[in-house]
Amino acid sequence: MEKLAINVKLTLLYSIHLIFASNNQRTVEVVSKLLTDSKCSGLVSVFDVVHAQNERVYTDDELVNTFINHQSKPFTILESFNGSVMALTENWKKEPVCRNVVIFGRQSRNLSSIYRQIKSQFFINKAAIVTRFSRQEATDILFDIQDEKVFVLLEKLGKDLELCSWAANNKTTEVIIAAHSTVNNELIKTGAINLSGRHLTIGTVHNPPAVRIVPPLTPEQKKTIGGIEPSLIETIANHLQFTYNYVEASPNEMWGEVYGHRGNLTITGLLGMLARKQVDVVVSNFYINNIRWPYVSYTVVYKFSYESFLVPAPQPYAKWKAVFYSFTLPTWLATIASAVVVIVMLRLVAAASSFQSDSPLRRYDVFADYPFCCLYVIGNLLNVQVQPQSILSTANRMFLIWWLFGTLILTTGYRSGLISYMTFPFTPEAIDTIQQLVDSPLKKASFSVYTIEALVNSSSEIDRTLGRELIPHYNLTGMFVSLESGAWAVESNVDNLLYMAATMYPTTTAGPKVHLIKDAILPSRVAFGLQKDSQLQVYFDRDIQYLIEAGIVDHLKSVFAKKMDKWNPKKTNSRISFSLDSLQGAFYLIVFGFALSTLIFVAEVVVKMFKRRQSINEIAGR
Repeated sequence: MEKLAINVKLTLLYSIHLIFASNNQRTVEVVSKLLTDSKCSGLVSVFDVVHAQNERVYTDDELVNTFINHQSKPFTILESFNGSVMALTENWKKEPVCRNVVIFGRQSRNLSSIYRQIKSQFFINKAAIVTRFSRQEATDILFDIQDEKVFVLLEKLGKDLELCSWAANNKTTEVIIAAHSTVNNELIKTGAINLSGRHLTIGTVHNPPAVRIVPPLTPEQKKTIGGIEPSLIETIANHLQFTYNYVEASPNEMWGEVYGHRGNLTITGLLGMLARKQVDVVVSNFYINNIRWPYVSYTVVYKFSYESFLVPAPQPYAKWKAVFYSFTLPTWLATIASAVVVIVMLRLVAAASSFQSDSPLRRYDVFADYPFCCLYVIGNLLNVQVQPQSILSTANRMFLIWWLFGTLILTTGYRSGLISYMTFPFTPEAIDTIQQLVDSPLKKASFSVYTIEALVNSSSEIDRTLGRELIPHYNLTGMFVSLESGAWAVESNVDNLLYMAATMYPTTTAGPKVHLIKDAILPSRVAFGLQKDSQLQVYFDRDIQYLIEAGIVDHLKSVFAKKMDKWNPKKTNSRISFSLDSLQGAFYLIVFGFALSTLIFVAEVVVKMFKRRQSINEIAGR
């Protein structure tokens, strides 16, 4: 009887061994089929080990041996203990080769950590987690990892297996692989075609024309969010079948910055909302830069842009200055010097002629009088002909011929310039280059600390100088309001600058209020921001690419973008007439001349009264 009992036990143990061996073979076949269609040929396997009697033992030694014996190609074996992959260290260099991963584990709390450790060191195409715990535990792991290329294979009693996967619609799928079924028919595709009603939270900030947030006019109304990127989101949502709501970042933080050091970081704005997984997507001119890369992922680039500056526009010269601006300073000096020389020469020649001649007529040459010479020359310059009664000197006649010819050219040029300045408003040269901006006394403001750091670290000396002069501003709207003072230049992306210029500072008949410089800095790529390694990227990339190719993106940019109106002073008045403003210089000269003449008249009266009183006193003294 004892022998019979022993034989029965041995038979049962052998049968159980055969069952488990068969189950292990079935599991390995499913895993192999699961990864066979992959484009990656490399394989990484992670086995869970425990320490027993100073030896490391696999927790499922028979399954491990079955899996190893089933492989026909070389593969990488890693061991994990208490959730830590032992072979991986900080000095391990990430392999630039696509790999499939198989993780054998029995402790559900450690599997997510093990997967992330492997992902940090390898480019993973597909991953299979083989375990024996419950479906709920498998679902928890999938929701924690949230990757469509990760599968959890649950081993059941008998030969049945259960394959669990997660899709971007935030739902899990479970497929029972029966013992008698064909493996090829059971391994269905688990990726979702769309997001099937998933709700997304989208972070944004006011940055028109990309995103325009309009506050409500009454308490009953709601704020409206529109612009280029919200229109794209609406189109993508209709196609991918997801719902969404917007969450605004603080206007003082906007896109966000990274402060602190490793282990003690503070991430603000939209960047921080993504890093903390408070939102699924962010929109509003979210630039791709190296500071954000470690914390977020990006969709495909949908727009290329660049940064520039908006500066106060040069105002037209005052009309009274037309009296002086018709000639340059050297021309004025040359004209005055010529007039002085002519006056002196006319007087000297007339005096010399009178002195050398015995004729009484030559002693009364009109040019022998300095006041007459001055009035004559000034009259020529003012195109007023003062005809002398007689010109007795041949030399003076020659002087006058060439002087009158010269004044003809001078007065013609002056009158032409004077008419031009009075009929058309001329302005000083506008700031159009970075060098001119740096040389100007304007204070320069930028909202982005990244822009300042990028310029300071530039290889160009002029860019470094500009970066040192940039002052960070923590309110985007307030930064544009500062343009009203005429003492600031503000930096932003060119689309935003054009929009703000057209809406806040529209061009009027009096001229433009602001000016966009022609030089640009920091070319940039604009995309939607996603959580790090987000599975939404595949879906958004596909739809954004479709919209780019269909021309929808360009159409939306043309719909919401603004342009600065070109200034045309004669647009509203085709009839040319001189206004009081145009002729203010003439009236200023008349008033000045009347005042000066009055002072001279008063001085003459006083002098005459003084001389008369002096004569009376002399007569009385005799």
